[in-house]
Amino acid sequence: MMKGIVRIGAAVSVAILAMAPASADDFIGGWQKKYPTVKYGVIPVETQSQTTKSMDSFLAHAQKETGAKWELYTATDYSGVMNALIAGQIHIAWLSGFSYCQTHMDSKGGVEPLVAAQEPDGSMGYNAVIVVKEDSPYKTFEDLKGKVVARTDPLSGSGYLIPTAAFRQMGKPVDEYYQSPLSGGHPQAVLGVLRGTYDGAFTWTSKNDNIGNLRQMMNKGLLKREQIRIVWTSPQLPSPPVVIRKDLPLEMRADLEKLFIRLKDHDMALAESVAQGKTNGMVRVYHEDYRLMCEAAELERASRKQQRKN
Repeated sequence: MMKGIVRIGAAVSVAILAMAPASADDFIGGWQKKYPTVKYGVIPVETQSQTTKSMDSFLAHAQKETGAKWELYTATDYSGVMNALIAGQIHIAWLSGFSYCQTHMDSKGGVEPLVAAQEPDGSMGYNAVIVVKEDSPYKTFEDLKGKVVARTDPLSGSGYLIPTAAFRQMGKPVDEYYQSPLSGGHPQAVLGVLRGTYDGAFTWTSKNDNIGNLRQMMNKGLLKREQIRIVWTSPQLPSPPVVIRKDLPLEMRADLEKLFIRLKDHDMALAESVAQGKTNGMVRVYHEDYRLMCEAAELERASRKQQRKN
């Protein structure tokens, strides 16, 4: 009789535990059956091989945490990752603010920002900058007039959109004020400056070079900070977001948000790998945080259409 009571008591205990609400730290789950593989895209701020290597540990951690397989998607340019997101070939991607806005427009609002990296001091954002060699004669952006100042990719905010818009507002269109070839990427632009191919180049960095191309290049031994000087800085831009498709289940989107936000508590190195630099961790962001940049993106798109007509 006693054994029967014990068995009944154990069964009741299990039932009570099953009925208990899930901890806030638990993943919701359930979506893995329909989405057994999560495909994560990253715009090319590094070479494809460097991106793959830097993401390996994060992918392994994400797979362990979520119970889904994770695959990295890279492309040779921004549009490759953006188009894959729009076409539904990937589920989530790390984009620049501008490329998020472009993707949001092209997908008719089918994507949303999920998280973005916070600076170590709790602030958000980064800047487009012009860098020159430290030993060059150029002290201001005006000193570079008529010189070769590279932009990076037409879909890069800091490497193209923001400089193009800012200099147009100053009455100094980049294509007229400088010779401005496309470098093909942020590291290539700065390396071109160091090698003397370009007199200057647009790229991106944040406060104290915590996050951005300069930090990544320094971390990889490609750049010593004293080799370059910044001669122009844009207003602060919203931090590059991790972007997710809105057609994915709410449970999946909530779990992936939790995955990224928890990174700093699990392993700060992983958080910094995703953030592309030093960070206080990933925090939730919203479309409203990118509204002004998206308005600039719309104006730039309209300007390009007008130029093609002319």
